[in-house]
Amino acid sequence: MKTLLYYSITTIALILTWENRCCNALSTVSEKALVLSEFVTYNEGKVDPVLNYIENTQESLGRPYGDFLDAGTGIYSLRWIASLLHRHSNPGDKLHMSSFVAVTADENFRRDCQAKAEEWGVNDLGEVCVGNWAAGYNDNNIEHNGEETLCKSKMFDTILCDYLVGAVDYFAPFFQDQLFLRLDKHLKPGGVMYLTGLNPIPEKADGAADIFCRVTKLRDACILLARARPYREFPTDWVVRTLKQTGLKVTKVQTFKNTYDYAKISRQLNAARSTLPFIKNDDLRNTMIKQIDDLDEECKTVLEICPGGSFELGFDWVITAVKE
Repeated sequence: MKTLLYYSITTIALILTWENRCCNALSTVSEKALVLSEFVTYNEGKVDPVLNYIENTQESLGRPYGDFLDAGTGIYSLRWIASLLHRHSNPGDKLHMSSFVAVTADENFRRDCQAKAEEWGVNDLGEVCVGNWAAGYNDNNIEHNGEETLCKSKMFDTILCDYLVGAVDYFAPFFQDQLFLRLDKHLKPGGVMYLTGLNPIPEKADGAADIFCRVTKLRDACILLARARPYREFPTDWVVRTLKQTGLKVTKVQTFKNTYDYAKISRQLNAARSTLPFIKNDDLRNTMIKQIDDLDEECKTVLEICPGGSFELGFDWVITAVKE
């Protein structure tokens, strides 16, 4: 992880989201090789199940990616897009991707993604921009000043919302029900929207899995004490219902079970630790340090008695929607 004190709490949230998203993608293979070849995580040779599912779905639809919008970009999804651009650069390819726009809500993260786009040789095929999809909207709870200019007048064949729904509460509170209406304005007729997300972690769970419920609660408590907002994940039924209200046709819903080992759990504990410099009260910060350390040790104890040192809890989801 980069030196977190260099960043604002907003940028930290984005970095942690990227780390959690690609926690199975850390590789001894160079990033350049990943981009220029099949998009493989090389974690024991496994393909990323979520992105692989999207690729298979797109192929079954028999339509090109065309002009592509990554509505909530990160290093991981941008690397996948770069891979698609290299693999489907021929205009005659039935999956041809002609251009991309990648949107992030944080300027520091935009610079990081921009540097990667240049490194991966796709900078001239699109742009990485900073903006908030809520700009120009108002409701009774929060005002988003300014004209609706993000991606103004641009239309796309494919839109990716990669773990975007859960991030909205951090960057644009109370805007979740308007997000799909906002993005629908940029989807061409016949276009496809892919949405990915994490089903909400339950309040509690039976057996060993309950330790992860407690870890996420402690993480979110630390984020709140750092005067930031935790992410808020949404279940598939809420997403499907809201997409239908937008007028999009949901064609597929796919889930992928999640397995948690110590490496995955420790990333959430480290997410909690990364907020500690932003907790100004010394006594409160020291109390949270002890809580994190104690729970860390308890996790190790719990996992020692789990078969294979891991347990299952919840799932990630992919929803496919088309604009008729």
